[in-house]
Order: sequence, then structure tokens, then C-alpha cells
Amino acid sequence: MEKSEFDVAIAIAQTLRVSLDDFAPGARAIEWEGELWIFVNDPSISTPEDLKRTPSITQASLKESVVAIHYVLVDWIPTGQERVTLGLGRTAETVRMALRKLLDLPSTFDASQEGLIKEALEPISALGIAPVQMTLVDQSGERKPNAADTLAQHVGSDAGMVFIEAEAGKGKTVLLASAAQTLRTDKRGKLPVFIPLRRLPLTAGIGWDSITQLIGIVGEGSDRLVRAIKSGLVSVFLDGIDEVAGRYDKNLIRDLLELITQRLGSQDSMVILSGRRTEARHLDSSDWTILSVDLPEAASADFKAYVGAVFDGLVSQSKATGAIELPQEYEDLIGTRPADEQVVRERDDIVDWILGVFPDVAKEPSLFFVQGLAAIAIGRRAGNRAPLRNDNGIFVPRVWDVCLSAAVFACIREASKVDSIAAQEYSVKNQMRVLQGLAALSSSPPGTIAPTPNELVPGAFEVDPVNSPEVLVAITRQNAKHALLYATEAAGGYRPQFLSDWIRCALLAQTFRANSSLGHMGPEETLELAASAEQAKYTFESLLPSALNDDDVVDRWRQAFDRAIAAGRESASANLWFLRAGVGDERLSAPVHPPLPLAEITDVEFSGFVINDELSGSDFLLDGTRFVNSSISNVRLKDVSLRDVSFENCVITNIELLDCEGPISFEGCNLNEVKITNTRSKKKPALKFSDCTFIGNKNSLTQDVATYGESDYGPPAVFEECVSDVDIDQLIYGEWSAKENAARGISTRSVKTSSDAEACLRRALRAFFPSHIGDSKALQARRYIRLSALGRGSMPAGAPGQEELQQIFESVGFTTGGRSNHLYAPWSSVVGASKSGMELRTELIDFLRDGTQRGPAVDQMISRLEGHFS
Repeated sequence: MEKSEFDVAIAIAQTLRVSLDDFAPGARAIEWEGELWIFVNDPSISTPEDLKRTPSITQASLKESVVAIHYVLVDWIPTGQERVTLGLGRTAETVRMALRKLLDLPSTFDASQEGLIKEALEPISALGIAPVQMTLVDQSGERKPNAADTLAQHVGSDAGMVFIEAEAGKGKTVLLASAAQTLRTDKRGKLPVFIPLRRLPLTAGIGWDSITQLIGIVGEGSDRLVRAIKSGLVSVFLDGIDEVAGRYDKNLIRDLLELITQRLGSQDSMVILSGRRTEARHLDSSDWTILSVDLPEAASADFKAYVGAVFDGLVSQSKATGAIELPQEYEDLIGTRPADEQVVRERDDIVDWILGVFPDVAKEPSLFFVQGLAAIAIGRRAGNRAPLRNDNGIFVPRVWDVCLSAAVFACIREASKVDSIAAQEYSVKNQMRVLQGLAALSSSPPGTIAPTPNELVPGAFEVDPVNSPEVLVAITRQNAKHALLYATEAAGGYRPQFLSDWIRCALLAQTFRANSSLGHMGPEETLELAASAEQAKYTFESLLPSALNDDDVVDRWRQAFDRAIAAGRESASANLWFLRAGVGDERLSAPVHPPLPLAEITDVEFSGFVINDELSGSDFLLDGTRFVNSSISNVRLKDVSLRDVSFENCVITNIELLDCEGPISFEGCNLNEVKITNTRSKKKPALKFSDCTFIGNKNSLTQDVATYGESDYGPPAVFEECVSDVDIDQLIYGEWSAKENAARGISTRSVKTSSDAEACLRRALRAFFPSHIGDSKALQARRYIRLSALGRGSMPAGAPGQEELQQIFESVGFTTGGRSNHLYAPWSSVVGASKSGMELRTELIDFLRDGTQRGPAVDQMISRLEGHFS
């Protein structure tokens, strides 16, 4: 059923609890405190002049007790004043003017609202720009590209309780203030009321009276405002429940949410509340619609405008505040010089640079990552004029550096919000110090004996809790609302978690670089705790390897892993394998340990490795892991989860997979003495072999138990364009093997061979093109790989080394421009993403799908490779 059009006269009558009576054709009236309010809802009477020409209304008989008459023109859009005198005791006025009087709003209400909205929009108005068009995402995932207009339209035409969810820096306050400002320009309908909740007093309990007092409404006026909201007459914008003191106090937040829901909720209410994910978890979805604020799409003009606005704001801030106290390692990252005129002149070039590297290094679409990149650019160009571009491409900062720079700007924001009593102690330097400790604590395995979060605060901020308790309380309160954190329940009290896993992992990586202690834990204990971190794959697979810059793993790091693994910490076991994947065997000081039971070595790639029995073990997880261009031998896996594991262009010798869980895929592999027994899988097929060669007579695929469940008899293995040295009956065994249905796609003939040059190119390219996604034949195309992965592992005998392969790739457009020790594809935005680069990507994909499809670039590369095998 369609929602009926909003009727302002009915809503006012409900709010004031008076009757609404017919007065004349096209007009209804209420009597309030001896005055008659006549609501003219005839569209043809939309101005005072129209009203004067309507005697049926202006000359209708009146009660003698009426002392004043107000004609409220529902459709009047004034170009000047909102009230016109028609005669003695008679006025024509807009709906908005009538609401101010009937709701008994204070005389300062308009000025107060203008001031609050102006303050909320100050961050953008100071730059002389319009609000950037953020995106709203509803609960179904649908994106609305213009958040402010979408919200204003929703408020103006609908009812309900809406929670605007976004983390710090996404523009919640600007969004709500912009929507309220837009609605204030419409004098005909609902009255928008903007209330910043951060101004609430820090009291034990919070009531509706304390909220309305923020805008000067008290007593009976507060109750009348509730009725106006519930009748749909007023749309209320409650900004920043996350700014209420003590975010970690779930009871305070729940009480406030319950108050808003029960006191203001009705079928006609329009309530807009903003907060973060922490608060959204406490909402009842049957009462609230949750909309998330997101940045514009990275490729859009809106995002470019957003980046430009952030850069302009950073330049203004740099000139106004000067140097910010930072630890030395962060000074080296973003510099200490303020933006100069040269930087201002290079604005457009810097914005383009940010847009170019953002997809590769900005791991979260947030204000802080944009600020971090802008600061890195300013730091390079101010003073020392380090280039952002060179002949090989553009400078690409390390992901670690970008994450830390983003964290610095989150801390700058928080330093401006802390109570003044703690302003000196709550420096960026001290915040980064405590965040590093919190990253280690929030990642620690259960049962770890470590300091509590609150025990870290006095030391990190150099506060005496006995002599300066007010300072400590202010710091603790601000930590609980920190832009990078949210709170969870934990035995013993507050336990913070990080909103960004990348920033948490970057701060965790800092523990390895710094010889620091954590509360009562010494440096070696602290390092062992960091080595045992859970959900820290980014730290060990990506961030620490980038910091090493191809240097060897530090002995202290390796010793910390060894101690943690000896103590039975499966997370440390997984982390050492992640580190191996990131740095390569040549950078490790000793071989890795076999995985411990329950270790989760998941969603990682081993490209160009020689893997032996150190992978053997039982009851651990390898889900989602890729083995590419590698040699794997002498491995025994029992009861290991291998869901969505893939082996691509690998030489696999003497391995046994017993009672493992799939699905598992093999593509372009040579298999010799491979025994796979009793695989289980929830998805079909459990085993998939594409373009594989089974060498010798010691391979076996045995299935003596149901693969997919007792009621589902189907082949555990399927083959596509595979060959075997032996007949299918000598390869597939077992009563559940369904070999009669599995023989398609594999043939017995002489082992299929391709030229060594072609095999070499296919294996080298596989690092850029991961395996098929789902059932489609589409290949992923990576923008870059680490140079150390090129030419490693299983390559044909006589294959060229890394430097020669690099030269061959560069001959068709690949480049080392950008981040050091990386090879970038010509379709990467870092090197321009040219049309020819896109065409090369298509040519290489066609070759990988079908070796007979060889374009000019492929022919050129194979021709150069053939010289190494002749």
C-alpha cells in the first residue's frame, strides 16, 4: 500500500492535542490559546496575493473569542519574508513560521540551528568547497551515489528510524548536517532539527530532557517536541552517538538507544541517528533501517573531488599548525616540513598520483588512508623535492608506510577531540605508542598472560594515576572513542579491537622493528607475543617482508618464532609459514617447522618454492592456499583441510594426501608417485585435474568412502585435457571412485610435452594470472608481483634466472617502476594502464588458456627464451 502524502495540519493537531475542523473549502483550522490557525491546502492558493482573492476563506465568519488569525499557506514558497500582514490581527505565513510559534520554539532556535550546522560543516566550508558526494549503501548492498541528496529525499518523503553507520573520517556529521541544511530551505513541510550528541554532559544517566536542552528546549517544550516527532511534523537528526562519553560502556549506549527508540518511535516518526559499527550492533533491525556511508567509487569523478578536498584541507592544516610531534620513524615517513607554494602548485599532479597508487596501497577506503598518501606526497615534495614519478613509472610507497601514515592522521584527529586537561599528554606520539601495544594485545591468543589495556595507559602517556586522576580519566575516555578502535566485551573489562586489520597488522609489525616492552613483559617476551599473534597474516605475508626490503629475517625475530612454536602456539606456526611465503626461503635463517595441529595456514600463495617434508603433518588447515611454479616432494598430509587449495604449474613428486578435505585443484602439473586417498568434499568435484601429466605407474587416486555423503555417488575426480603413462584402471581405485564416469578428459598416450621455452613462459606468467574463479574461464590479472618470485622454484632445466627473465618481460612492456623490488604489468595504473597494456593482458590470457594462441608479444618472449634451451 502506498504511503499517503504528509498532511501538516493533521500532524500539528496531533502534536498539540486539539481538534482539526473544516473551516472553508480548501481550508481547515485549529484554535490554540485564543488564536485561530487556518491551514490553506488548496494548491491554487500558494501566495498571500492568491489568498486575498479568495473571500470564501478571508471573509468567513469567526468566533468572537478569536483574538488573532493566522493563515498558513501550505504551498507557499516565499522569496523573501515568511510572514505578511493582511490586516489588523491577520497574517499569512509559511508552514515553517507557524511551526516555530505553535511548537513554542525559543527565539534563539533558528540562530542556534544555523550555528550548529555551520560548525558541523566547518571542515569543508573552510576550504570553500561543497560537500563531497559520499555514497550510501543499504542493507541489501545497493549503492546510492549521492548520500546527502538521497538522505534529504528520504527524510522529506518517508518515515522511519534510520541509523547512519560509518567509522571515523567517513563524513557522518557532514552528511547529517548537509541533509538538515537542505531541508531547512524548504519552508513548506517538516521541520528539521539537528542535535550533536557529543555536547551531552558527562553524567551517569542521559534523558530526553538533557538532549533537547542542547538546543534550548526544556520542560513542556521537550514533551511537545516528542509529539511533533512522532506525528511526523519534525525530522530529528541526532549526530554522533559514538561521541557520547564512554563508548566502551555498553549499558550507557544501550540505554540511549532504547530511549530514542521507545520515546521517539512511531509509524510517522523520522529519526536520523549516526554512529559507528559498535553502536549499530545494539540496534533492533525491526525498528531501524541501517545505511552505511562509504567513499565514492575509486574510479569516479566524485572520488577525485574527494581526494582534492582532502589534499586542500591537509595543506591548510599544515600551514596553520606547523610541525606535529612524531616519533622519528614517522618523521622519516611523512616529513616535518609544512606544505610550501611549490606543493600547492603541484596539487593536480599530487591528486593524480594518489589516484594512481590508491588501488595498490590504500587497504581501506577511508579518509585516513587518503590523508596518509597526501602527507607522504607532501613530505617528498616539500623541501627535498623527491620525485613522485620517474622514467620507469611512479613512486609507490610501501603498504606498511601508508598504513602507519593513516594511523598518524587518525591520532591527529583524536588529539583535537580530547578534553583540554589531557591535551598535552594525548599527543600523536603517545597515542601511537599505546596503539602499538593495543595491537599486540588485541591479536594475542586466548589465555595469554599479558597486561590489560588500561595497564598500558599510564606508561604510554606518562601519566601518574595517583596524582593526575582527571588526566587519566580523560585519556581513557578518549581511547574508548578512538577513531581506530571499537570495544568488545572481555573478562575483566574493556578490550579494544581495531576497525582496520591492515592498521592493526602494521602496528603489530612495528613491534618487530622496535626493541620495546609491553607493560611487565620484557622485549623478548613482547616479541614472542607478537610472533604468536592471531589473524595477523597481513603482518607476516606482506608488511614485514616489505620492511626487510630483501634483507634476511632478523635472528631475534626467528628466535621468537622458535620459542612460540616450541610452546605449542599454532598461531606462531602459521605466522612463520606466512613469513616464508612473503620473504622466500633464501631470507630465512633456518628451515621452517612443520605445521602444528590446528595451525591455519590459509589464503596464502607459495610461488616458486621448493617444498619438502617440512609441510608434512596432520589436523591443520591449508584452505585457500595456492602453490604456483613450485616443486613439492616427500610430503605426507593426514586429515588436513585442503578446501579450495590449488596447485598450478607445479612438479609434484612422492606426496600422499590421506583423509583430507577438498575441493583441491591441479592445473598444468606434472605428478609422479602421488597418492590421494579418501578425499571428502562438500563441493564438486573433490579433485580437479586440468592439463596435468601423470608420470610413471605409482600414482593412485583411491576412494573407499563416500566423497560427498552416503546418498551421493559421484566421481571424486574429474579431468580436463590430462594424459597418463598408465591406463585409467591403474590410476583410479576404490568402490566409491565411480571410475566409469571419471575417464573422460584423460587419455593414455606418450606423455604430452611442450617446448621448454613455452613451459618456462607459462610458469613465469602464472604468478601474474592466478587460477580460474569458480566455473568461469576468466583469469585474474595481477598488477604486480615481487621480483624475487620471478624464476624461482620449478622451472625447466636451463631456464634463465631472475635478471634475464626480467629483461624478457620488460621487452614487452613490464617495468620495475613503482615500489622497489617489484615487477609491474603494463595494465597496472601505476604505469599508466595503457590501451596496449590491456591488449597485452588479453594476449597473455589467451596463451595461458590455449598454448596454440600465440600473439606477437608471446612469440617474441618465447623466441628469446628458446636461446636458453638450444
